[in-house]
Amino acid sequence: MNYIDLNAWLGTWPFRHLRDSDPAGLMARLQRAGIQRAAVSQIEAALHRNVQPANEQLAISVEPFADRLLPMATINPRFPHWEQDLRRCHEDLGMKGVRLFPCYHDYAANSAQAIAVATACAERSLPLFLPHRLEDSRQRHWMDPGQTVDLGQVADLISAVPEATVVITNARGVLKSAVWKREDLRDRTWYFDLSLSEVHYKLHSNVSSMRDLADFIDAGGASHLVFGTHAPFSYPSAARVKAAVLPVDEPTRLEICAGRAETMLGLAPLA
Repeated sequence: MNYIDLNAWLGTWPFRHLRDSDPAGLMARLQRAGIQRAAVSQIEAALHRNVQPANEQLAISVEPFADRLLPMATINPRFPHWEQDLRRCHEDLGMKGVRLFPCYHDYAANSAQAIAVATACAERSLPLFLPHRLEDSRQRHWMDPGQTVDLGQVADLISAVPEATVVITNARGVLKSAVWKREDLRDRTWYFDLSLSEVHYKLHSNVSSMRDLADFIDAGGASHLVFGTHAPFSYPSAARVKAAVLPVDEPTRLEICAGRAETMLGLAPLA
């Protein structure tokens, strides 16, 4: 199976030590889990007002792994001249997509700023990634806002920019999410990744509601799933297990694990 991880990170998280957050360490960890390629961002950018230095560092870090670690720009639409950062990241640094951090950069996911970035990404055929959370709020450091992105706002963003490809990472409760409940958005190009979603169980709940992803698939949501691990915050093998037990046929599993990522990032299959 060819796996492309759409949700991985490099760099330093100030609130706790992350193992294997350097390029060589992350690549080794992913390969031990049988994952060949990963879309990566510089985690420090979530906490920087001016994110471009982190993007520049990311471009340098991934050079030795150019065919394996795929750089994803971070954009802060509240910082002046973000349009220049986007142009630089896409045209000069060859980045494959954009990540937004509404909770950390202090704007709503359906704000004019977010819509402007989504529109610019759609014009450049760049997928837009929105982490629902970075860490569980129950274990957050007191200086970390520990908030989750409002998925109702994300639904509004998808509606406002129909040409955009939007990937929501690190979400739980996808079946009952505001995005899935918007039936008018079912044919748009938006996705949830597997990293923090539950397949056949649900924490702190009774056994009658132990099938979030399974029920999401039964309701027709398989076409809105992609593979992601949230490494090195999370163990990548956990996402591998989820992918293996999804109640889908093999062609659909291949699309979830790699096919959709190849399409949205413009990748050729590895030899």
